[in-house]
Amino acid sequence: MAAAAKRTPTVINPRDAERRRSIVVRIAATAVVVVVAAAIGIGLILTKDDSSSSAGGTAPPSVVTDTGAYRVNTPTAPKATLTLIEDFQCPACKAFEAQFGDAVKELRSNPQVAIDYKPIAILNQQSSTQYSTRAANASACVAESTATTGDYTKWLAFHDALYAQQPEEGGAGLTDATLTSIATTAGAPSSVGSCITDKKYSGWVDAQTTKVSENGLQGTPQIELNGKVLQLSTPQALIAAVDAAVKQ
Repeated sequence: MAAAAKRTPTVINPRDAERRRSIVVRIAATAVVVVVAAAIGIGLILTKDDSSSSAGGTAPPSVVTDTGAYRVNTPTAPKATLTLIEDFQCPACKAFEAQFGDAVKELRSNPQVAIDYKPIAILNQQSSTQYSTRAANASACVAESTATTGDYTKWLAFHDALYAQQPEEGGAGLTDATLTSIATTAGAPSSVGSCITDKKYSGWVDAQTTKVSENGLQGTPQIELNGKVLQLSTPQALIAAVDAAVKQ
C-alpha cells in the first residue's frame, strides 16, 4: 500500500465523469423511478493533483477484505458478490441509494450473496477541503471502531446518513466536527473523532482510489456483480441479475 500511495494517483476527471453519467428520472402515476447508469468509456487520466494528496497513513483498516472492501454481511458460502463503488460527494451515488437501497438491503439478507462497499475519492476537485477523501476516511474510522465483530449495522447507518446530508459540489463539504457528530449518532464511540480529524486512513483511501481507477473504473456509482460492471435499469432488474448469478 505504501508504494501505491507514493505514485501519482490515477483519477477520473470529475467533470468528464459528471458529463457522461446519466440519471434518468421517470415520473409514473404513483412513483418516481430514478435510473442511474455510468457511461462506458470514461477516460482515465494521469494527473498530478496536489489537492487530492493526503497526509494520513496508508495502512488499511483491519476490517476490510483483501480487495479493500467493507463486506457488510456474513454469507456462509457466497455464490455471488455484489460490489458498490461509490464516492460520498457523488450526487449520482446518492440517487442510486435512494432508488436501489431497499433492493440492496434485500440482497444483504441472502446467505449466498456477499455485499461489498468500496468508498473512494474521485471528486476531491469538487470540494475546497478534499471532502471525498475526508468522508471516505471517516467511513474507515467508523468501520474500524464498530465493525470488528463483523456487524456493520452502525457503519451502514453512518453510510446512509452521509448521503442524507450530502453537501453540494463546489463547497467546503461537511466539517470534521460534523462528520464526527454523524458518526457518534450512528453509534461509533467518541474516540472516532481523533481518527477523523487526524485523517488516519486518508493515505489508504487515496491508494485505494488509485487501485480502483487502474482496474477499469467507469465512474461512480459503479455496481459490479462477480467483478463485471452492471448497467442497471430498475431495482427489480438488480435483484434478478443477482439471483441469476447465484443459480449459475
